[in-house]
Amino acid sequence: MSVRVQLSPLLRKYVPGYNHDEGVVLDDVEGESVRQLIKRLGIPPEEVFTIMVNHYPGQPRSVVKDGDFVTLAKVIAGG
Repeated sequence: MSVRVQLSPLLRKYVPGYNHDEGVVLDDVEGESVRQLIKRLGIPPEEVFTIMVNHYPGQPRSVVKDGDFVTLAKVIAGG
């Protein structure tokens, strides 16, 4: 089972060798939550503000399935 994870530019620094075109493919994650994926990638959970699973809003507790596409983003606000 594999899941593809795409990271926003501000989160990419936590994943050495991150490929911005391909993202990261994680294997053997059946039954894991997005929270566990974040931990597996070494990203501090407090840095992730937006979670999308298959282009739909997700939660840290969302459980991933084979072939899922997960997007994690940190949003900056300014003004």
